[in-house]
Amino acid sequence: MNPLETSDPLEELLREQNAYVEDAGFTARVISSLPRPARRSWVRPLVLLGVTLAGLVLSIYWMPWGELPSLDRPLLALLDAKVLSPWLVVVTILVSLVWGMVTASQLED
Repeated sequence: MNPLETSDPLEELLREQNAYVEDAGFTARVISSLPRPARRSWVRPLVLLGVTLAGLVLSIYWMPWGELPSLDRPLLALLDAKVLSPWLVVVTILVSLVWGMVTASQLED
């Protein structure tokens, strides 16, 4: 058996020939003409977080929590629309609120 080669000959060749090509200052001019990186704004995540929290409060306040059907195994096995439809609405609201929270917590790139 041959031992595994740890160095790739092509990589070595490319490393050896990694010399800078003189471009009469072209690279420096391009880099200097690029716009400065934008500052990260805290307004967008704050607004998203506020709207998400408002949605959470409104959904807790307006959802008829006492009227939701129970999730018994026999009813779930029947896939009854009268049982599953209200719970589908609840799950959709919860998923959209979690999605809003995750979106608000991510930094802009």
